[in-house]
Amino acid sequence: MGQYIPVCLAEFFAIKAIALLAVALVVYLYWSGVREKRAQRREREWLENKRRDLKATPSNKSKLPPGV
Repeated sequence: MGQYIPVCLAEFFAIKAIALLAVALVVYLYWSGVREKRAQRREREWLENKRRDLKATPSNKSKLPPGV
């Protein structure tokens, strides 16, 4: 009976190690999704600010007459 205790302990720790790896993988995937959404939001805000700036500044380009 005593010889089964190390086997049970080894299985217990193996299961805990696999569960820990699974949790770490889920956390990593969740965090990478959060980072991606944050980066997309920053890019969208930057493009919106750039569009507003371009719209607010008067255009210095001279307009060509029609037909030229």
